Amino acid sequence: MACGNYSPLADSAHYDFFLDDETGGPMVLDWRLIISGIVDDLHDGLDTAVIAAKFHNTLSKMILAVARKVAVEKVVLSGGCFQNRYLLEGTVRELENEGFRVYTHQRIPPNDGGISLGQVAVAGHILGVKMA
Repeated sequence: MACGNYSPLADSAHYDFFLDDETGGPMVLDWRLIISGIVDDLHDGLDTAVIAAKFHNTLSKMILAVARKVAVEKVVLSGGCFQNRYLLEGTVRELENEGFRVYTHQRIPPNDGGISLGQVAVAGHILGVKMA
């Protein structure tokens, strides 16, 4: 995804966001700044490819912010959204640059295609079946 001289993978442009972890309850990611940033960019006529790149960069930054707050060394990226190569590569890069060990799917797809394997593993565990 490139627009003119703009290369999203080389650019860390992103939207502001707020991570609220001061309430004593669960962490909350506030999306209002992101949405208003997107609306402003649309209003200003920014190319939608650039807006999309900034949005995905923001998701990577949000994941990094949560990982920092949780303060664990290992981060597992899974789920259908990580079929998106741009998001996956950007998030891995953000996390690894901060010293996190990142784990991603290697043999099983990160989306619904991997759900049945998980279901079999859970059923096998419940039934006491040894899985190779």
